[in-house]
Amino acid sequence: MELWKIYAEIIVQPGDFPSGDTIGFMNIITWANSAEAAQEKIAIYFERFAWKIVGVEAATILHPDFIADDDEFDELVEQARNNPNAILCGTFYSYKAN
Repeated sequence: MELWKIYAEIIVQPGDFPSGDTIGFMNIITWANSAEAAQEKIAIYFERFAWKIVGVEAATILHPDFIADDDEFDELVEQARNNPNAILCGTFYSYKAN
């Protein structure tokens, strides 16, 4: 198992976020054996909220010596390092769909 960062475009339910937007991007951190396994694990977790992954922009293994440039992301990584069941989501960056 390796720690993965998945940067995915997702659809959420109206009202789930203050903006009211329903489509956007999010960094998600989880443990998995492959990028595909990480995406499937996240998709199953998102079903609880009726969210859907539209596409994955990037899937990256986070090596043990990884240090994030961003405090929020660094905190997510640190929380996940000691929790093999973790599925941690960063900020939802929404946009208006045409």
